[in-house]
Amino acid sequence: MKPMLSIGQIDYANVYPIFYQLEKLNKYKLVKGVPSFLNSAIREGGIDAGFCSCIEYARHPEKYYVIPNISISCLDKVKSVMLFSSVPIEELDGVEIYLTGESGTSVVLFEILMRERYGINPIFSKDNADAPACVLIGDKALFGTYNGDWNHVYDLCSLWQEFTGLPFVFALWIVRKETVEDKYDEVAQFVQTLDEIKNDSKKNLAALLDHYTFKGLSSYQIIDYWETINYDLSDNHIQGLLKYFSFAKKIGRIKKVPALEFFV
Repeated sequence: MKPMLSIGQIDYANVYPIFYQLEKLNKYKLVKGVPSFLNSAIREGGIDAGFCSCIEYARHPEKYYVIPNISISCLDKVKSVMLFSSVPIEELDGVEIYLTGESGTSVVLFEILMRERYGINPIFSKDNADAPACVLIGDKALFGTYNGDWNHVYDLCSLWQEFTGLPFVFALWIVRKETVEDKYDEVAQFVQTLDEIKNDSKKNLAALLDHYTFKGLSSYQIIDYWETINYDLSDNHIQGLLKYFSFAKKIGRIKKVPALEFFV
């Protein structure tokens, strides 16, 4: 009997509608973690596939195929990738900002917005969680969006959309090329299953509330958030992704803009 594919599961509310269905199938080994952990895991062969930061693909495109038609994206607001600040964003030049260690893509997005949209250079910190401003992602950011008391709150997806007019892609489904070579049929079946789950993922979100709770958020807020997250990867999404990669290269966070090599 062949071992199950090992799948990285981002341990955030945004992907619960996808992974609830995957878990019910009991066909895959699900490995939970924050994006930065899963990025390392797939790079080092600890998992075969998963929702991983798009910056991970950009830095190591030779290792992966992109699974088509699915992502974690936003078209306007995202509500879980946020800047919380004691001063307006225009006044952050030279101000210390705490950056989450849980993300790769969102941190680079914030740097791009600071430098390319606002022309300012804050002091980035990964240590001082009590800094006058902070960038948080995932469930911590989501809780702060609905319950926080910061003077100034900014949704990074909204700032990106205003700046570029394009969607923002936070994570791609990627699969290791080595896994495809060894287990092509299993990967192909997984990709088909994933596509079916994605297409059904938002048809009955209210029913998921019987299985999911988020301390501090109402049922309405949870469903509102799930409806905010976009799982598509259209041509317009890809334009936004490549625009992000071009900015990331410009500020020195990746060496080159990678071609997107899709699993077929």
